[in-house]
Amino acid sequence: MSVTAWETDNHSQFHIRRRACLAGCGAARGQLAVLLVTGPADAQVLARALAGQLLELEHVADPAEALLAIGRTCPDVVILGPNDGSLDPVAFLQVIRTHEPDLPVVVGVTSTEEDLAGPAARLGAAVLAHPFDPDRLLQILRSLVTGRRQIEPRPLLLDLGRLRIDSAAPRIWLDGALIKLPMREHLLLRYLAERRDAVVSRRELITALWGADDARSSNSLAVHILRLRRRLGGDDSQAQWIEAIRGLGYQLSIPPPPLERGLDP
Repeated sequence: MSVTAWETDNHSQFHIRRRACLAGCGAARGQLAVLLVTGPADAQVLARALAGQLLELEHVADPAEALLAIGRTCPDVVILGPNDGSLDPVAFLQVIRTHEPDLPVVVGVTSTEEDLAGPAARLGAAVLAHPFDPDRLLQILRSLVTGRRQIEPRPLLLDLGRLRIDSAAPRIWLDGALIKLPMREHLLLRYLAERRDAVVSRRELITALWGADDARSSNSLAVHILRLRRRLGGDDSQAQWIEAIRGLGYQLSIPPPPLERGLDP
């Protein structure tokens, strides 16, 4: 029913809305408008992974509804992932190509639907393995919108479960709570987090953050480590996020949440 309505009764109305949308707001957007056509859980994962990027995300779970959303929202690109809609991916792409031949589409292909890759590519879609790799997805988005609306990908959030670190601003989320950090503490925490569970020498940290291994920098490192420990664990001695490894350096690990630490084995 939705496809029939799209192809016949609503055809002229769609183009009227589309022209009005492009003329009225498309060129003025400061962000790339992305329509996510996928299941709710997948959309949540993508939104979390792409947080902080210059992307305006809208989610529609049903491909048939997404066809109408394209006319309403004028997306710069469509991302199609696994979903429970009644319209299969190839039919969805065929309808888009009939009415929007130049609209970029990214299709996620899981390991169980590899036969989708060929038809999707022939219909002009960019094909990526699903689950999406955020870095690869950003690269594809950047290449697809050349000549339409360029985007400059920002570093992705570093997600360690309980701890999420913003790469574009000095802030973190600890158990969902936002904490703003001084820049040097932020850089130190991110450096350690990128090497999670590895022991990083004092000299490497000092060289990376201060550029010179001297007494002043060594003292500054100790102070910043102490402050980060307090921000991450407060006065709870069990919450050892950053551990000093005698004679070697520092190691960042992710302790279990407080409730889990309190349970008897």
